[in-house]
Amino acid sequence: MSSSQQSVRFEQFFAAPRERVFAWFARPENVGQLFPGRTRRLHPSPDPDHPDGVGAVREVRVGLVRLEETITRYEPPALIEYRVTRGWAIRQHVGCLRFEAVPGGTQLEYVIRFQSRLPFAGGLVAGSLCASWRRGVQRAIERIAVA
Repeated sequence: MSSSQQSVRFEQFFAAPRERVFAWFARPENVGQLFPGRTRRLHPSPDPDHPDGVGAVREVRVGLVRLEETITRYEPPALIEYRVTRGWAIRQHVGCLRFEAVPGGTQLEYVIRFQSRLPFAGGLVAGSLCASWRRGVQRAIERIAVA
């Protein structure tokens, strides 16, 4: 069985303060609006001040597919990193969201890297992530603007 390293990168400007953009992306239910399926917090972080921080586990369900993501780095308002720790046909899946204050708002860089356990599936997953982002990011822009 071969594996294929994949990477997708999203960049987006938000006309809102970095703290507000970070807070929106820190909530699993909000991130779930960008991609298909449903995302929810399964287990909070041990840090009561940051329930979606380091150690929090999120569940992502798309049809019959179920993934668990564990937050591995959480540095408000600059960085969120997570790793898929259970599920489906991908491995070494790491997502990193970096938030930079820029004139007039916030610049987000979101990079997802993973390997596919199934031949050719990596390209399909990467394509699906990109299509979902393009469809969902406008909703995020609108919701963050009124938050």
